[in-house]
Amino acid sequence: MRQMLKIFLAAEGTKPWVVLLCLVLGGMAEAIGIGSLLPIASSLLNEGPSQSSGFNSLIANTLKALGMNNSFGNLVLLLVLIMVIRSLLLFVAMTYAGISGARVTINLRRKLIKAVFAARWSFYASQSGGRLATAISNDATRAGDAYNMSATAVAMSIQIMAYAAIALFINWHVAIAGIAGGSLIALVTARLVGLSKRAGYKQTDRVAALTTNMVDMLQNIKALKSMKRYDAMIDNLAVLLRKLKRALYTQSIAKYGLTYGNDILVAMLVGLGAYLAHVYGRISLPELMVFGLLFFQVISYVSKLLKQVQMAAQVESAHVRLTELINLAEVQREPETGGKLPSIGKGCKFENVSFSHANRPTVRSINLEIPVNRVTVLQGPSGAGKTTLIDLLIGFHRPDKGAISIGKDNLTDIDMAAWRRMIGYVPQELALFHDSIRNNITLHETQIPETDLARALALSGVNDFLDQLPDGLETDVGEFGGKLSGGQRQRIALARALVKNPKVLILDEVTSALDPETEAAIVANIAKLRGAFTIVAITHRPAWTTIADQLYHLSNGKAAQRKPVKRKPKS
Repeated sequence: MRQMLKIFLAAEGTKPWVVLLCLVLGGMAEAIGIGSLLPIASSLLNEGPSQSSGFNSLIANTLKALGMNNSFGNLVLLLVLIMVIRSLLLFVAMTYAGISGARVTINLRRKLIKAVFAARWSFYASQSGGRLATAISNDATRAGDAYNMSATAVAMSIQIMAYAAIALFINWHVAIAGIAGGSLIALVTARLVGLSKRAGYKQTDRVAALTTNMVDMLQNIKALKSMKRYDAMIDNLAVLLRKLKRALYTQSIAKYGLTYGNDILVAMLVGLGAYLAHVYGRISLPELMVFGLLFFQVISYVSKLLKQVQMAAQVESAHVRLTELINLAEVQREPETGGKLPSIGKGCKFENVSFSHANRPTVRSINLEIPVNRVTVLQGPSGAGKTTLIDLLIGFHRPDKGAISIGKDNLTDIDMAAWRRMIGYVPQELALFHDSIRNNITLHETQIPETDLARALALSGVNDFLDQLPDGLETDVGEFGGKLSGGQRQRIALARALVKNPKVLILDEVTSALDPETEAAIVANIAKLRGAFTIVAITHRPAWTTIADQLYHLSNGKAAQRKPVKRKPKS
């Protein structure tokens, strides 16, 4: 219950006290409406006011204050008025709670997306795309459900307190009996609530694991199908599915056990209470009717509360896990750097730069220069530190030693967002979005002029094959760009990097998976960009040495400058 109160009271963008006020007033109105049945029953049975309760006097005084007599018709009118007010208050409270639940879902999604993209690079290395996808879709939806169920549980708790208060006012014996009966039900069924809560956490964690594994398999589906190497991985998914099935079975058993077990306990307690009140309490029939109804309402609401608590317990895990992920991303927020606007000046420079991954040296005492509007090629075997150098240049990591300069300024003194907006980047692990070619290039940035798009299409070589496609720029590229060839995907990625007219163009092993002919064509396209962009190409392929103005060979974390191979003259 503590976790549910925390979810309800601490949710951002909501006003829980507005909901609580309406719930208190609505709960009191409902309890008073039930209590007003006592004088109505007395009137129907022609009995005098009860001697054991002052509630009749309260009703009579209320009617008198309204200028009405204590007639049956006026009593019924008062009851109807009270119940209408109760319904309106509860409608406002629960409608607002429902709207707040939707707001909670949207806010959590927005907060996670913002936190993920603001996190430092090391955060992404430790996370799975499938886990993040599950959090955005499944967990956020269930977190909103957790808020709604928590609000309903709070509403029922307040109504129970209101009924108990009215019952104490009418007859404290009934109130004590109702509270005792409700406590007994809560005690008996507490184990089932705990069982549902544990099953809910298992469900959340296993769905996350299942989604993570499935996303990983889909990202590698071509290799898995080509070698038919997916059977063992499917068996692993089957194990997760069996564990998930057990959690869902446990939830169902606990849910219906609580539902029908509570119904049995309520029936037994109401019957026993009515018998004892009539035989030993000598309570009149009108009082017995109202007391029985009050007692039943208290017991019934306790039973409903427990069911609601159980339902909330099943989904609170999604809220908890999603909040944990958001907090983790926020803790690893990328630190703010300097505020200077970047100016590339004569180029970029690495001076005695060293950096280690997990205490393992990756680059050591690197010295190199990247001249402006020239082609700098970084060559070397896999693991030599080429990509790490680029990550340092982009600002994903900070050097352990040494300094990186952009123009005349140290990278740590520069506004990092402004610096990255000057970069066009083509990654090695290329995966296009399942969208049109246009949207893959513009990334849905509608403010990009058509002239800039046309320029990027020409410079990247996309125009060479665009006319061959059925829908031109609007052609859907398929999952990960699967409808296109490797060379076409690379050209689209290059156009994406060029469309915002960057100052620096970074190419990370962009031709490593291409045939020599396609590679030669892309290298030729890059050569044409010399003078317009500062180009840094990471590669282990010899074709790039023919267009290099600066050539560095990396090995074991160290860089050695080499003389570029003389470029072939243009034919």
